[in-house]
This record gives sequence, structure tokens and C-alpha cells, in this order.
Amino acid sequence: MNEEQFFGIAQHNLTVVGSDAAYIKPISTTDYIMITPGQTMDVLVTANQSPDFYYIASTPFVDGQAEFSNSTNTAILQYNGNYNPSSPIPFPSLPSYNDSTAAENFRKLLRSLASKDHPINVPLNVTRSIYMTISVNQIYCENASCSGPDGNKLAASLNNISFTTLSIDILQAYFKYFLFPHFSLIFSLQSKFYDTQLAIGGVVWRLSSFHLMFNS
Repeated sequence: MNEEQFFGIAQHNLTVVGSDAAYIKPISTTDYIMITPGQTMDVLVTANQSPDFYYIASTPFVDGQAEFSNSTNTAILQYNGNYNPSSPIPFPSLPSYNDSTAAENFRKLLRSLASKDHPINVPLNVTRSIYMTISVNQIYCENASCSGPDGNKLAASLNNISFTTLSIDILQAYFKYFLFPHFSLIFSLQSKFYDTQLAIGGVVWRLSSFHLMFNS
């Protein structure tokens, strides 16, 4: 859950038509995509191969120094019909876990439509600046009992606040006016600035929110 993933289907091309609820310029005839944690993509697959079983697989792309799982996630695309599946089942060819060129090549293909029917109106009158730091911090473990740096464990953070889950999500809480009992409004917009990957500070467990009016 902490790393980007290469994804592909054996012997099938993928066409990406949208990302994060927005149409993009279609990315066609690609045999793999790269998707990041929390990102969504709308992908079209044409089932135009001989009836058979085909592996669906994803593997991590890693460009950091933290430990990671180099495991492969798999499923099987199964065509309808009467046939004897191939043995072995065809497997997609995915980039290596550290293939930064393959990752960058795919990133460069992501482009908005930016057409008359899909305009990209960038706000020109900036009234508020927000400084945010996305980082990985340490969470203290008693007696250095965890396997991370200094016996602690790692946690992703935004302005040194790491998210913790509750029984209600933020949209539901906002809609039902339950936001304030569950989500703190104390959200620092002046986080500490680090200019090195080696500076890993502590983190606070808290549900915090910062409110901006839509289209403001």
C-alpha cells in the first residue's frame, strides 16, 4: 500500500481513458500502467485474444530507501468457452521494481484533455497559500520493539500528522454535521521544512481537517 504498482494483463493492451474522476487524453496500446496508492484509473481492455487463461499481475515500483515487499499480486482473466487452458498460463511482462525509466515514461503519457469541451481553467487570482509537507515519520515504539529505524515504526504524514481511522468517514461526517466532534480543526499550515531524506521526525496521530470553500 506504500508503493506505486506496475500493472498488466498478459498479451492484452490497456487503454487508459481517465484518472482520478477526470478524462485524460487516451493512452493506448500500452502493455502496462503504473498507478500510485490512492489513485484511480479508468482502463479499457479489449478481449481479442484466443480463448484462454491470462494472468493479471501487479508488482511494486520502488524509488525510496525504506524496506518494501517485492511480492507479485495476481489474478486470472478467464475467457468464456470450451477450451483447455495453456500451461503455463501466459504471464505479463512488467518492468523491474526499480525501473525508473519505465515509471517516468508512463507518467509522461498522462495528459488532460484540455479541449474546448473539457477546458482547464486555472485560477489566476490566488488569495490563500497553503504549505504542505508530505513525508514519512517515525511512530515511537516502547522499548524499541518495532522493526523500523531506531526500533520505531514508519507512518506517512501530512504536515507531521498521520491519519487514524474512525467509524465515520469525512464526507459522511460533514454531510451529517458530525465533523467537529470527530475531526480536529487544528491543522498546521506551517510544517517543519526538511531538505534531506535523512531527516525523519516524529508524528502526531490525529484526525485533522482544514476547510476551504469549493471554488473559493
